[in-house]
Parts: sequence; C-alpha cells; structure tokens
Amino acid sequence: MSQILPPYFEQNKNQSGQSDIDRLFYVGVQTTVDEGYQIGSHWHFHMEIIYIASGNATITVGSDRFEAAEGTFILIHPCEVHNVSIAPNQASRHYVIGFDPELLRPMPQLAFELQYYLPYITPLAGLNKWIVPEVQDKPALHDLVEDMYREYKMKEFGFELAVSASIFKLILWLLRDQRALLSPDQLKVAGEETLNMSAFRQLLASINDNVHQTISAEEAAMQCMMSYSQFARFFKSVMHTSFTQYVMFIKIRRAEQLLLDPLKSITQITLETGFNHSSYFIKQFKRLKGISPKRYRKEQLLMQGKA
Repeated sequence: MSQILPPYFEQNKNQSGQSDIDRLFYVGVQTTVDEGYQIGSHWHFHMEIIYIASGNATITVGSDRFEAAEGTFILIHPCEVHNVSIAPNQASRHYVIGFDPELLRPMPQLAFELQYYLPYITPLAGLNKWIVPEVQDKPALHDLVEDMYREYKMKEFGFELAVSASIFKLILWLLRDQRALLSPDQLKVAGEETLNMSAFRQLLASINDNVHQTISAEEAAMQCMMSYSQFARFFKSVMHTSFTQYVMFIKIRRAEQLLLDPLKSITQITLETGFNHSSYFIKQFKRLKGISPKRYRKEQLLMQGKA
C-alpha cells in the first residue's frame, strides 16, 4: 500500500540552475511514454499555463475535472488548487509555463484581469479555463511555446527578454480569446482606467491577502473613497456580483487550500477563513463548490495517494 503524502503549497520555482537567482518565470516540459505521470494537489502564488503538446491529460482545478486533449491550454490562476494526471501507457508531452504576476506590473490592467477579474467572472460569463485554439492558430502557438522552452533551457545571452516576450505574447492571445466572449458592457467596465479602478485593485489585493479578517461593505467603500451606495453599484458593475458574494468566493478558495492539509480540522479552517461557525462554513462551501468540505478533502487526498 502506497503512503498518502499530504498535498502541498508550492513556492515560486527556481529552475534557473543558479542558486543565486530566483526568476519571475519558469518553463518546464514533461514527456511520458508508458510510465504515466501525476503531480498531486497543490497551489501556489504564481500563475501557470499548461499546454498539452501531444497526448491527453486529466487536470483538476478545485472540484472541476477536465480531460485535456492535444492542443489545449489550461490557465491556472494564483492560489487555485490543481493536479495533473496522465494514465500509464499513454504517450504524452506537456509544457508548464509559470510566472509571477509581478512580471505584469508595468501593465496593471492585464495584471488585474488575470489575477482578479477573470478568475471570478469565468463561471458567471461562461468563459473557459480550458482553451482550445482555432485550427489556424495552433501551429504558431505551438512554435511559440517550444521556442520559449528552448530559450529557457539554453539560457543564451538575453534569454530572459526572449522568454518574457513570449509569455507576454501568450497572455495577450489568451486574454483576447477570453475577452472575445465578453459582452460590450463587460468589456467597457473591465477596461476602465480611473482613480476608482486603482483603489478597487488595491481593495481586491487586500481582501485576497487578509482572507482571515472580516471586512464590511461599508469599510470597503471607505477604502475606495466612495459612499456605500456608490460602491455597491460600482462593485456590481465590475464584478457582476455583490461585494459579500465576492468575499465569500475568496474565503472558500482559501478553504480549498487549507483542506489539503489533513492535519487541520474543519474548526481550524473555519477560523482561518474568517467564519464564526463551522456549520455556516460547511453550508457556504457546499453551495459554491457543490460538495462538502469533508468530501472535497477526501477526493483530493485520494488523488494524491495515487501519485
């Protein structure tokens, strides 16, 4: 019987081969012939794009499972619990491209959409985390990823610039693909560059970093320098949900991470995600994820045990 290892938090990877450098990005590749492959449930603060170059893979993000075929891109947002599995006797090759959101600091609107806007709007607007390019786009995107990996592996002079440029190109394609599915009203709101949006981004970052604390809509409105009614309308127009529901979404996403630790009790997780009562936490988790916290933990640990 194989030992069940606890799922884990993954730090930003340093795959540079140089102990004194921790880069804002990495590019890796995994090839299988008949041995199969599995990386257990984990999460990290960096973003990740998985590209299935050949074969198939089973990828789980939170409680959603997807059978990814050749040519598929999977977008893993920061803090999302996920795992990857490839069956034995299945020839495959997939690339993993990771980058710190700090890489997008010169482009705040792109950083905002990738980190805060798209992760939440995806289920509401019918957007996809599993993206299959149009036939005419596949060759160019495949070459882009392979060139990115080659630059990262060879590390010739200026490779940092080459890899960063390729990541920007890939992100641009992903965002344009997703934004094409948004309505004109959604695009107008998401693209606003105002003082309100600047304060709004800071608020979302604060909520994400302090999920164990409770913040009221009134306090949030003050942070954004708006009246309560103005803030409520503005938040709903941008995120297409209420402030209360968004905060709940962030708390439950944090709970998904904590549930990966089998040593933490439901009571501990309740407190660490800012809930006052376990029964209320369980009710909200089941409402948003479709399964109970206990079942979610069991399924994730079972997946990890197969590694």
